[in-house]
Amino acid sequence: MKHKHTYETISHHSPTPETIKLGIKAAELRRCTACKKEMTFVLTKEGWFPLFEDKEADKQDILLA
Repeated sequence: MKHKHTYETISHHSPTPETIKLGIKAAELRRCTACKKEMTFVLTKEGWFPLFEDKEADKQDILLA
């Protein structure tokens, strides 16, 4: 059954000097409150984005916490 993921943060991580050079300001591990799927999100100057493509859901289905 398809649903819209509603992610909540379960851990927050500071970037390493190498990832800062790539433009990553922070990273979070988030878990969907409904299906418990975990996804890594990164913060760039553009905002929060999933680190990996979610092949099961469209980008419109992802709600950021």
